[in-house]
Amino acid sequence: MTASQKSDPRKSARRKPERGKAQRRRRNRRPQTEGRTRLKVRRPDDLLAIVPYMIGFHPDEDLVAVFIKSGRVKLTTRTDIPHESASDELAEWIDALAERERADALALIAYSAASLPAHRLLTRLMDRLSGRELTDVLYVGHGRWWSLTCGEECCPLAGTPYDLTAHPLSAAAVFAGLGVLANRQELEASISGPTEAELPRLLNCAEDLLAEVARFDSRSAAGRLLLSIVDSAPADAADLDERSCLLLGLLLTDTYVRDLAWARISRSDAEEHVRLWAGVVSRVPPVLAAAPLCLLGMAAWVAGHGALVNCCWERVSRIDPDYSMGKLLADIGERGIPPSIWQEIKTEMQAELAAELPMLAG
Repeated sequence: MTASQKSDPRKSARRKPERGKAQRRRRNRRPQTEGRTRLKVRRPDDLLAIVPYMIGFHPDEDLVAVFIKSGRVKLTTRTDIPHESASDELAEWIDALAERERADALALIAYSAASLPAHRLLTRLMDRLSGRELTDVLYVGHGRWWSLTCGEECCPLAGTPYDLTAHPLSAAAVFAGLGVLANRQELEASISGPTEAELPRLLNCAEDLLAEVARFDSRSAAGRLLLSIVDSAPADAADLDERSCLLLGLLLTDTYVRDLAWARISRSDAEEHVRLWAGVVSRVPPVLAAAPLCLLGMAAWVAGHGALVNCCWERVSRIDPDYSMGKLLADIGERGIPPSIWQEIKTEMQAELAAELPMLAG
């Protein structure tokens, strides 16, 4: 089995690709590698070593489903360990995703400190998914793993200990540039925005900049400014100054201008957009955070960082539950829509933008 750096997406968004290339970003940007990083997975401990890099953090109380086609990972999804009573609904969702992805095999992994509920959940899922080939069904807890698909000859009663820090696939993933956080809470914290102590100063700065933004007499002028900042942003988002971040936050309150930034994302530079919008999210107050969070989530979706997609829409739902792009992002996350449809979405979006802002949409 081959693991590719693709993670949980989930739902549908309809819109389409650009005609013409987005303006080149600065030459000092980090080069993007062509294609996906592929690592060979042959044994259960190999799978456990690579799963954190596929979802972006080390699982804890999580159920991970890996969808495989022709020996390659097509999709990796993660959800909180559900109650056993939700197993039928969960199995139906997994089966529907397997059908959509045309997966010919599945691997299921339950990470939990509570072994009996996790075992019961996996057993019920195995029963409901009996029509699917299950390459591995693993319970992981307390530094050990147990397989529910093999006998005692390969899985001792006491389980099999594993150490991810010493596994060669973990080293290979790091060498390939794949990152992983300690847990989902750390991922959520990374997009939580400025501290409470910083908010009064940031709000005052944003109010001062509001007068500057109000001077734009057209969307085209505002759009040109936004694109000039986006296209010349430094490779390291930490180097983007606070004023530029706040200015972007203010400009993005116009949905058409926001969509210009959205249409700038491509499969080849999605990681750059993840870094850019993560930097903006870290510097804007909550009142300006919905649009940057959604752009971060969309870039994360195109780049294959499904867990980050979900964290973004969850925060948007808390700060602005009626924000339409947040609902779209939630839809992508919940239904596992693959990023391969991004070009289709982008084409339709550019057609809409061309009607509104013909000079900037191409």
